[in-house]
Amino acid sequence: MTVVLGCVLAIVLLAGSNVLGQRISVLIDDVAQLAGGITATIVCWRTASTRMGSERQWRVLMAAGMACWSAGMAVWAFYRSALDMPLPTASIADVGFFLFPIFAVPALLAFVGLSPRRAAAGARHVWVMSLLDGAVVVGSLFVLSWATVLGAVVHSSKSESIEFLVAIMYPITDLVLVAMIVLLAVITKIAARYRTQLTLLGAGILMMAVSDSIYAYLVATGADFMPVLTDGGFIAGTALIALAAASPRTVDETPSPLGSSSHGSSRYGSSRYGSEPTAGACTETVTGERTQLLLPYGLMGAIGIVLAILRVQTGNLDSTVIVLGVAVVLLSLVRQVITLVQNDNLLRSLTRAQAELTYRAHHDGLTGLLNRSSFDEHLRAAVNDARAGRGRAVLLLIDLDDFKSVNDRFGHGGGDRLLVELARRLDRCVVDGVVARFGGDEFTALVYADLDAGRATAVRIADAMRTAHEIDGHSVSVGVCVGVVQIGRLDRTPHDSTTVAGSDTGTDTADVDEEDELMRLADRAMYKAKREGKAGIYAYDTAGTLSAVPSGSDHAARGTKPKMVAGEPDPARLIGPPTRT
Repeated sequence: MTVVLGCVLAIVLLAGSNVLGQRISVLIDDVAQLAGGITATIVCWRTASTRMGSERQWRVLMAAGMACWSAGMAVWAFYRSALDMPLPTASIADVGFFLFPIFAVPALLAFVGLSPRRAAAGARHVWVMSLLDGAVVVGSLFVLSWATVLGAVVHSSKSESIEFLVAIMYPITDLVLVAMIVLLAVITKIAARYRTQLTLLGAGILMMAVSDSIYAYLVATGADFMPVLTDGGFIAGTALIALAAASPRTVDETPSPLGSSSHGSSRYGSSRYGSEPTAGACTETVTGERTQLLLPYGLMGAIGIVLAILRVQTGNLDSTVIVLGVAVVLLSLVRQVITLVQNDNLLRSLTRAQAELTYRAHHDGLTGLLNRSSFDEHLRAAVNDARAGRGRAVLLLIDLDDFKSVNDRFGHGGGDRLLVELARRLDRCVVDGVVARFGGDEFTALVYADLDAGRATAVRIADAMRTAHEIDGHSVSVGVCVGVVQIGRLDRTPHDSTTVAGSDTGTDTADVDEEDELMRLADRAMYKAKREGKAGIYAYDTAGTLSAVPSGSDHAARGTKPKMVAGEPDPARLIGPPTRT
């Protein structure tokens, strides 16, 4: 840094001393300014490629601003050194110079940080909104300056109005940037994090503001020459901006190993938009974003108040104020439309995310059927309806026979594929009702009909499950045991007195919820089918009577093709047992 500033001082003194003659000194001055602008552009752009978040955003925007300034400087140097115009005013070079603050304003706003809401909106939205904010802020301040001071000064000035207007806008825009840097410096967190960058950037813009102010004074006084020494601010300013861009990255801006991938631990961490690692940092960033969001509207409100006062006092308004005010309003409307569209998109995304979360909370992740908690709600509603006499329902508990052998032979991947297929068949068998995966290889179903319809549904389920399914080229058939219970007034002392393993039939059930009692009865009926040789169906009615549900195809399958049941591959097609490790 010391070497760079020393070189800048040497060039300024050499050019300002005129020891090489006026024309050579002007040429050195113009070349130094142009070289400084191009250097700042390159440094900002190159260092941006190695940074993230706010560090990257402000450098890219400042690189664009310095590129515009350098283009204007190239034209200015051509006028002065080639066309021998000592003080070019109101030239095409001013277009490039005035584009600099348009990019510099959003570059400074980038120091505030990027909230999760803006990060979710995408890079294009961030860049467009930043440029619109810069245009609105600069345009609003110009309208306010013209309406209060500049208009009267221009109209009373002896110099050409357009020349003076162009000249006076330079220090005004520079002072806007300096004021923004001062405001950023008083924010403790930002000042601590970006102290070196803000100091160098602020010093560079301040140096340019000093030279711009001298230029405006010379134009206002009708001077036709700008001393070379007074251009030192432009040379030093561009050098300081380059040093600000080249300053070391902040400590918490370095990406972590996890954050370096697109699947990091945080949605907004280590992306190109930066990271918000803590709740406090996120809150402070959102607060800064709100300030950035409201700033243009606050300036427009100030414009409205000032113009209303002038209209009342003078009875008319300057045409320049009207034209520029309308332009600022139009830019603000474009900004508002973009914000509304973004909010609508975010709301739609939030609605989709909530719908997805709701679906996942009520459905099984593998089969897509209802999960246990959701089925409990349906069962509770069916019990309440039955008590109130508003409808009938039958509870089915389905258990796959020896499904463990499928996982043992074909691995859990093969078992999962079979579960998905069986879940589809089960869902197709239940015409009027709901189906759920109760856990593991157990399923439940509610059939909104009488007991006969429930038994018929259980038979359809058993037949559908028995249909062979291909797993890795092998035909696999699975039997099921189904317990059926009609929902209604329960007899708390069922007629079947068989003891079920793992259950206590002597337990007093007077205080047990009816839903739990229904599940116990369905479980007893299902285990009764397992004890009777599996692949069977047993049903309870409201009187508590347990009886087998006949199924001709079920009994035909039993004993004739024992290996086609309980997940065993068809021996006719099994050449060699598949091995899964």
